[in-house]
Amino acid sequence: MKLSDCLREFQTGGLRCTPDDKPFGDVILSERTPQLERDIAGHPSLKPQSFLRQVVHAALPLGEGFIVDPFMGSGSTIAAAEAIGSHSIGIERFFDYYELSCVAIPKLLGVKTYLAKEWLQLPLI
Repeated sequence: MKLSDCLREFQTGGLRCTPDDKPFGDVILSERTPQLERDIAGHPSLKPQSFLRQVVHAALPLGEGFIVDPFMGSGSTIAAAEAIGSHSIGIERFFDYYELSCVAIPKLLGVKTYLAKEWLQLPLI
């Protein structure tokens, strides 16, 4: 099955281009999770919103569908999806983390990232 067949039949199978219609690069720039985000959601494996918003954008090649996070933790992936206008579903087994996510998601949603408008990519070597 070719990528175009997967996109047509299942609406998945490739990475979505960046908002300025450039192919998604081999390297996704990221930063260390900022202190502000760590203060909002004290989870041991919290990822930065600047990184997650790029990954969530790329994961829906046609710009439609749902992001599903079966190990939601603090809800950072769900917040990233909501921040870029995508639908999402989060599942968390541990009640403490579920409660944390209920508080953290709305706050993480409002975080401004340094990559919010710029989709920086490193040139290929």
